[in-house]
Amino acid sequence: MEQTAEEEKAALEQQLLQAQKMESIGRLAGGVAHDFNNMLSVILGYSELIKLDSPDDDPLLKKVIEIERAAGHARDITRQLLAFSRKQIIRSRIP
Repeated sequence: MEQTAEEEKAALEQQLLQAQKMESIGRLAGGVAHDFNNMLSVILGYSELIKLDSPDDDPLLKKVIEIERAAGHARDITRQLLAFSRKQIIRSRIP
């Protein structure tokens, strides 16, 4: 069954609306990821400084290493968000 011109137009408008929504979500994810990455850089930087200033037998060193490990996992998630945001922005611009 052939689509009428109006049905085709409505379908294309719906696709455009969906692409615009996905681009907005991608931009939001990218913005959040960049801000979060900046905070993680501070956490990781100070963790490294504490480790450098602490003797090997410092009982708090294990806790600092755990903080660093958790921040590393968060950084990996942030990278995934950035990849998602880039993919959505690129995809939505393809006609």
